[in-house]
Amino acid sequence: MSTILYVILALLLLGIMVTVHELGHFTAARACGIAVRAFGVGFGPKIFSRKSKKSGTEYSLRAIPGGGFCAFYGEDDITGEQEKTDPRSFTIQPAWKRLIVMAAGPIMNFVLAFVAALIFFSAYGLPYEGDTITTQIVSVTKDSPADKAGMLAEDIITEVNGEVINGNFSEKITAWDGTAPLEVKVSRTDGEHTLYMTPDYISTEGRYMIGVTMTQSVDVVWTRAGFGKTISHTADVCVDAGGAILTALKNLVTRGEGIDQMSGPVGVISIIAEQTREYKMMGYLNMLIVISINLGLVNLLPIPGLDGCRIVFVVIEMILRRPVNRKVEAYVHLVGYIFLIGLMLFFTFHDVLNFFG
Repeated sequence: MSTILYVILALLLLGIMVTVHELGHFTAARACGIAVRAFGVGFGPKIFSRKSKKSGTEYSLRAIPGGGFCAFYGEDDITGEQEKTDPRSFTIQPAWKRLIVMAAGPIMNFVLAFVAALIFFSAYGLPYEGDTITTQIVSVTKDSPADKAGMLAEDIITEVNGEVINGNFSEKITAWDGTAPLEVKVSRTDGEHTLYMTPDYISTEGRYMIGVTMTQSVDVVWTRAGFGKTISHTADVCVDAGGAILTALKNLVTRGEGIDQMSGPVGVISIIAEQTREYKMMGYLNMLIVISINLGLVNLLPIPGLDGCRIVFVVIEMILRRPVNRKVEAYVHLVGYIFLIGLMLFFTFHDVLNFFG
């Protein structure tokens, strides 16, 4: 596939996640009897639009993919006048209804991740660790025994002195008796190669070494399981992914860890495209699961402009049993929007610099 196609698939993936999120708000609003002013897929100029005569909602398809929106009457009315004159205004709806509508978007992202994971494990089976351990060379020290023998990074070790290697390559080197060079078979993209090397004894380490760094991975065996076990495993995977994301967010806020790895839309699209190129449908679905959970969790954070902050205002209203000053709330969300747009532009600029750098 061409790079353009992978980018299109990445945009489609983002579009699905955002549309499902907004569809959560839309569906919950309709179920609660709250009027929806507009529902759109994508951003920018309209390609197609239609206004429902029954509900008054304008449905539209926009030119820029990867996003969407669900707009309510008077939800960000800074003057506070619209809620006095328009019975459709979102701000005058009962607090419990608004709470359901705000929470429905992130919840739908979790549902999407669960459904995608369930489809994934139903199709591929559940992963179990197999009996085969793959040893791969990560780097080779210059002028080391391995370098002189012709060993390369990404070589996969298959045999040593005629014995199949299954995770015990280091032990074979350490146990070398010094009588003859080691005969090491490696697998590369161009086939099998046999290399001969004489390990060096490193006194500071107290053992023989050949001058390489290695990584080992356990081969995964995919096995079909019953529906109940598949659902249980799917739930565990989603919970674990959510826990990992929350831990990463906590470390980002408290320690600043991972701030150099943050990406904007361009970076995210690049990652999705690369994962899809390398792992095909498996990578595509994995990205959908992880990013959808991420989107749901981030939207629940009490950051101005996001659903989490709106939920906080509704909860405060329910506790105090009176509305929070609408003008204050509207300005808080407005400042949040400006901040988020600025952050997005900053990371987009950073992504573009990295791309051409």
